[in-house]
Amino acid sequence: MAQYTPSQRLATPTAQEFGFPYPPYAIQEQLMQELFQVLERGQVGIFESPTGTGKSLTLTCGALTWLARHEELVRTEMLARIRRVEQELAKLKEESEQSSDWLESQGKSRAQREELHRLQHLQELVDKQEQQLAQIKKGATKHRKQGRAQPGKLGEQEKDPELSSDSDSDHETEDGPQETAEDRYRPVQIFFCSRTHSQLAQIVAELRKTPHGQSVRCISLGSRQQLCGNPQVRRLKHVGLMNERCLDMATKKSRPNPSKKSRLSAEANSRCPFKAAPLVESLRDLALSEPLDIEELANEGAACGGCSYYASRSAVEHAQLVLLPYQLLLQKSARNQLGISLKGSIVIVDEAHNLLDSVAQLHGSEINRQQLERAKVQITGYKEHFQKRFSTKNLLKINQIIFIVRRLLKILDRGKETQANSCSMMRTYDLTAEGDFFNIDLCELLDFCARSRFARKVQGHADRMEREPRPSENQPPVSTARSLILQRLASEQKQKEKPKPAKRKADDSEDKAEEFQEQQKPPKKPVQEVTPSPIRPLLAFLETLTSNAEDGRILLDPVGGTLKYILLDPAEQFADIVAEARAIVIAGGTMQPTQELKEQLFTSCQDRLVERFYNHVVEDDAVLPFVISNGPSGAPLSFQFAHRASAEMLQELSMLLRNLCHVVPGGVVCFLPSYEYLDKVYKYLEQSGTLETIRSRKSVFREVSGSAEQLLDNYALAIKKPASGGALLLSVVGGKLSEGLNFADDLGRAVLVVGLPYSNRQSPELRQRMQHLDEKLGPGAGNEYYDNLCLKAVNQCIGRAVRHIKDYACVYLLDKRFADPKIRGKLPKWISRHIVESNSANGGFGAVQARTARFFKSR
Repeated sequence: MAQYTPSQRLATPTAQEFGFPYPPYAIQEQLMQELFQVLERGQVGIFESPTGTGKSLTLTCGALTWLARHEELVRTEMLARIRRVEQELAKLKEESEQSSDWLESQGKSRAQREELHRLQHLQELVDKQEQQLAQIKKGATKHRKQGRAQPGKLGEQEKDPELSSDSDSDHETEDGPQETAEDRYRPVQIFFCSRTHSQLAQIVAELRKTPHGQSVRCISLGSRQQLCGNPQVRRLKHVGLMNERCLDMATKKSRPNPSKKSRLSAEANSRCPFKAAPLVESLRDLALSEPLDIEELANEGAACGGCSYYASRSAVEHAQLVLLPYQLLLQKSARNQLGISLKGSIVIVDEAHNLLDSVAQLHGSEINRQQLERAKVQITGYKEHFQKRFSTKNLLKINQIIFIVRRLLKILDRGKETQANSCSMMRTYDLTAEGDFFNIDLCELLDFCARSRFARKVQGHADRMEREPRPSENQPPVSTARSLILQRLASEQKQKEKPKPAKRKADDSEDKAEEFQEQQKPPKKPVQEVTPSPIRPLLAFLETLTSNAEDGRILLDPVGGTLKYILLDPAEQFADIVAEARAIVIAGGTMQPTQELKEQLFTSCQDRLVERFYNHVVEDDAVLPFVISNGPSGAPLSFQFAHRASAEMLQELSMLLRNLCHVVPGGVVCFLPSYEYLDKVYKYLEQSGTLETIRSRKSVFREVSGSAEQLLDNYALAIKKPASGGALLLSVVGGKLSEGLNFADDLGRAVLVVGLPYSNRQSPELRQRMQHLDEKLGPGAGNEYYDNLCLKAVNQCIGRAVRHIKDYACVYLLDKRFADPKIRGKLPKWISRHIVESNSANGGFGAVQARTARFFKSR
């Protein structure tokens, strides 16, 4: 894969040259220019720009301006170098005719000819790429003219390379044939990732307002759950099942002239008509011709009958800007499946305040007793059914997998017998030693499973056995015991998942990736209940056992019946991105403190690091932050876990909410430490009559675990009603309302944070992580991580209000611990430098209420 690196440096543009759709604020100008320099110099930039300052749009305009100028420099400099080398060759030829030293002149000429050949080859590849892009533009125009099409109306002779089942490689079957690296020119690409698709959709909407939106080739990547248009696949409730069904349909071969009887099962066994190559290519061309968010791309696929999922994948190599969620970028296996190469590219990670935790979560894995039991039954049944067909070597591998599953089950059972209710931590090699499979080459075993498509074959066989129990090829039918066991285990699994869907770890990266996304609404049409395959979670767990033993630990929970791999050191998982990318940008509204991030991810490139921190765009008097150490009755506010449910603290909080709701107009958002505490507060407000008093002025809403979309709509409507006194929204730190949402203007005139939401320090996982940090970074690093985890969650809550330059709000931090200089030092600078401390010595809560009233009256 060929690339060209210019020898010249680009000059930094003026603020007016970035294509920003509005007159930029001073900090936006500064950010775009400093970002441009980071990209040009190939550095690693950590940028903090407060929420509400247009950070994402500023990053996009800055990066696309650099890309456009870089591409223009590549074209002009390459042509200039070709002309210069040609002139030098001509000059050397003249000199060699007159030179007495023929060998020396020929040596010089040879070096120049080789350089000319390399440059001309690059130019040919660039020309070829431009021809392909011209064809894509024509294809997009044709797609718009044709409009809606029906899937499956293409002739059976039309071949779809995505559906070829001749290859023995999962990746080839899944991804289709790829060009060799030397066949094409690889321009610099920008990979822009954020936590959710809704955040990426906002970038698409803003991009359309800029001049870049008219020319940039932008593609949004998602999972099958967001993009699949096939009803057979979409009706499946589990993301793992959607992946397996799609991949299974990709290997089906269509039957010419099926009989009437066979048509009854044709729907379940046919190839997917949405994957027809002409439809996929046409949809790809359209997607590259105009910026589409993930929902719009899915709608276009539904309209034309093409597969949006495979269209987006095939568009990656031609795109200049690739928008994707964290999990599709941060996992190497996901990048490989999508055909993403970061070599020489720009990587922008937005909303990166929890980047370390996201990397750790994505590379963790968990498996439970029910999954292991089902895996044992399914693999054993698969082995017995096809035993005569297996080679000795393959049979050995399958027996090794069965042996490992049995040993893991034995470890869980033994742990339950000997350790009562306690969890234990162990290193990966301790687990393999205790399980007596330390001498099995897990890398070789996993390679066998990938090459043979083991997970899909076992799952397919298990599904057939459940639908049509029949005797194996080398044994007479004895009973349906295996089917009964599978049904019992499936039933147990469903009962376990009923209160809260379990997060299933899978070796298919998309399975794990899609666990981060919102679940689809249940289909109206009733479908047969299907349980996800236990084989992929098993292989994912085994893969974690091949990682560096110092990087993670195994948490054994014998009571819950789970084995969980916890990644403690994310550096190795991020190292490929650091090594391959030309430049990396880590950006967020609350990035400080950054020491932890630098020490864990960027120790290998300290010389490339650049840090930039910006102020808020609002005027200093637009935000009035308070630290409230004493309640309305004068009692000290201490919302520590042991005290916060006391009658005194509940009374102080209820009076405080009542009094503030009297003086704050519009919306008041109150963040509490947990859902459990929210319920206690709400119950106290009801019983004390405070809720009724508040409702006489404001509507009251409370967050519940799960979807918050309808709650937000109702909250906004209550505030916007004529003659409305506003609304109070009781929410949870770390819940859906605390990150990424916009409480601008009247939706958030006041934000309250009740207490410091520290995590449970006795959690085995947290204790192990803190201990690891102390060992790696020095004493105190674990406590620093513990504090940062809490304060970053607080900062996210604070950032929900004050979303634009004309916005204004009050912020109330309710706990005497917020007065600690160490704690205040971790708050956003635009908050900490204006904080008003309230205590009994300076007028107490009465002064807070009076100053609040004056603040809003002046507005």
